[in-house]
Amino acid sequence: MRRQQRLSDDEHDASMDQDEEMHNGDASQDEDMAKERIKDEKRKIRQQYRQLITDTEERRKELMEPTNNDLLSNVDRANNLYKNVFGTHEATLDAKLLVMSADLGMQKAKQLKMGQGGFDETEYLTRLINTMGGHEVESEERGLNWAKLGRMAAKWSRKAPTMDFMLGPMAVEHKTRNMKQRTRVVRDPKDMKKPQELREEDIARQENETTKNVMQISDILEQMEEKVNLFHLVINPESFGQTVENIFYLSFLVRDGKVSITEEDVDNPDIEDGDEPREGANIQPMVELCETPTAEDYQGGLLKKQMIMNIDMAMWRELIEVYDIRKTMIPTRVTKEKMEKGKWYG
Repeated sequence: MRRQQRLSDDEHDASMDQDEEMHNGDASQDEDMAKERIKDEKRKIRQQYRQLITDTEERRKELMEPTNNDLLSNVDRANNLYKNVFGTHEATLDAKLLVMSADLGMQKAKQLKMGQGGFDETEYLTRLINTMGGHEVESEERGLNWAKLGRMAAKWSRKAPTMDFMLGPMAVEHKTRNMKQRTRVVRDPKDMKKPQELREEDIARQENETTKNVMQISDILEQMEEKVNLFHLVINPESFGQTVENIFYLSFLVRDGKVSITEEDVDNPDIEDGDEPREGANIQPMVELCETPTAEDYQGGLLKKQMIMNIDMAMWRELIEVYDIRKTMIPTRVTKEKMEKGKWYG
């Protein structure tokens, strides 16, 4: 009995497994059918989109006619197709059709002009004047019946009619232009002056002031047996303008490598180059003549340095007080206030 019962249980389990396999097979089969159905729907939508795009391209000229409204029908068909779109490929085709339709609509709007598409400007104005009794006016004192036109327009508006002003008068008087005759100005040749004729002896050759002043500063430094403070050299306590000029002339000597400007501790002049200055050191800019560098010096690592010095009148006065500058080392130059009459300088 136990053996028969065990056999019956085994048969029941085998039957359950078989049913489960059949159920799983049906489920996978339904899933495959659903995927295939979705593919068919996508394929059909793509075909309809491509057909609509092809028709739009072929009928481009026809769709751009003012009386043709098939462009709106194409947009409605595209909207109905887009309701069933659930893939990126179909959405791309929809975007392509939308761009094409927008481009056609823009070109169609550009071609619309007044007087085309069934609107006649002259006929419209004629009927408007007839409605307001324009051809029944016998005298100029009686005008157009604008109130009648206003009552007709009020039927199609929900707003209450209001009073307003027209921008400009109805009748414009034509203004005549007064032509004034201009008299031609005739100059008397006797009153005309000839330009001054220049001769070679009238042109006085001006010396090159820059070169002369640069050489003057170089001579002053050659007479110095030791280094001199930069501000004692260039500052002129009598003239701010000549102080700026002295800095300008000194820059030529620095550029050519004939003069060096270094920062030194004047209280400890024996300190070697490269050593750190002591705390509270009296550092001042010092100027001295030096040998002009050669090409080998620059190839060995010598570098040219450029410095821009900024000075105003307040700083000029402060430097005079700080360094107690009472006399200029560079003599004050005499300025020519007036040019010699009848002479030209070149």
